[in-house]
Amino acid sequence: MSRQSQATGFDIRRAAAQRLQTVLTGAPFVPFSAREITDSRDRALANKLVTVSLRRHGQISQILISVLEKGMPKRAGLFEAALRIGVAQLLFLPDMGEHSAIHLAVEVIKKDRRAGRFAKLANGALRNVQRGFSVDDLDPKDLVPAWVLARWEKHYGADVALKMIEALLAPVPLDLTGKPTEDQSVLFEKMGAVKNLGQSYRLEDREMAVEELPGYAEGRWWVQDLAATLPVHLAKPQAGQEILDICAAPGGKTAQLAITGADVTAVDMDGKRLERVKENLDRLGLKAKLIEADATNLSAEKQYDLVVLDAPCSATGTYRRHPEVLWHRREKDIKHRAQLQRDMLQNAAQLIKSGGFLVFCTCSLEPEEGELQVKAFLHKNSDFEIVPIVQEDLENWGEPILEGGFLRTLPSMKTPQNGAGMDGFFAAKLQRTK
Repeated sequence: MSRQSQATGFDIRRAAAQRLQTVLTGAPFVPFSAREITDSRDRALANKLVTVSLRRHGQISQILISVLEKGMPKRAGLFEAALRIGVAQLLFLPDMGEHSAIHLAVEVIKKDRRAGRFAKLANGALRNVQRGFSVDDLDPKDLVPAWVLARWEKHYGADVALKMIEALLAPVPLDLTGKPTEDQSVLFEKMGAVKNLGQSYRLEDREMAVEELPGYAEGRWWVQDLAATLPVHLAKPQAGQEILDICAAPGGKTAQLAITGADVTAVDMDGKRLERVKENLDRLGLKAKLIEADATNLSAEKQYDLVVLDAPCSATGTYRRHPEVLWHRREKDIKHRAQLQRDMLQNAAQLIKSGGFLVFCTCSLEPEEGELQVKAFLHKNSDFEIVPIVQEDLENWGEPILEGGFLRTLPSMKTPQNGAGMDGFFAAKLQRTK
């Protein structure tokens, strides 16, 4: 290996360790951008190192417990992050070379001010991993926290829970929502994308950044997971309707609503996230009124034909793309977010005209943030009734429809075209009858 390639390898792993360290302290993983790492191959490698470390987080934790007799050292800078990346490369990215996995991880630790004194410890730990562990020896159930697995088994059964664990390790394709133009399917076919449902298409493989894909600069589509498109698909928005999109950022549903010609108002309490909504709408050539406000106390002076509430939740359904979410959450967080959702639902109910519709959705796998939440709302609000979802609403795709007319997608489900995986999502459609 040349000195230049050694330096490049070091820089990539140090950047990856720094990014992983922020996630270990509670931040979401934000992939490296072209501004941060200009070379596309280096950028892809850095993102892969962090992503694999996060997907395999639970198994790597069990391994580190075995090879660190005294546990993880405290106040040790990049030690843990660099060590995790080294283990990830050793066991799960073997084509990259065992020697470089150990050498570069130790070098990152050695050159970190706080971690440097633990370089020998890291070298010994990684040598023990190299000698003592193989992927076949690892328990798949360690990939998710024990409390998460227990809930999945309780609510969905042991077989489905294992399939949901498998989904954590599967490649995550790119889902795109396109404008409903006559030649849109031609554009997606040229890209190699396959139709999902409605205006959603799936691109399994790509060799370029999203911004470089055909049609992006012209505003012909936006990135949106198939499951995230379904609530608006069920809502059936129409031109001329007055529609309120609550918790709108990053704006995928806002775009779906606005593209119908409806009069859309998008609300979010985070001004910076609203700026992102505006940027997306501007690129797409779409318009919506943007309001920065708290969704728990919106004014009821104006009422709408349709309200879409994508409520803040535990986000456990997004773990395929954000594996860290399972480790950042605690079971008690579900109860807290469920209370916030109740407040938002009650406020949203006042904003709907008689005969109007409310679509409530969350990217959560937890019943407390889905069907139980809606049932509790209906019990307290006799002027609302469920509008059952039927197969015809989903182009005859029946798998996500629950008893009672709710919708729930699971990451282990096949798409309508038999593609693999999607986010976990819940949605219900209600109508105000008085």
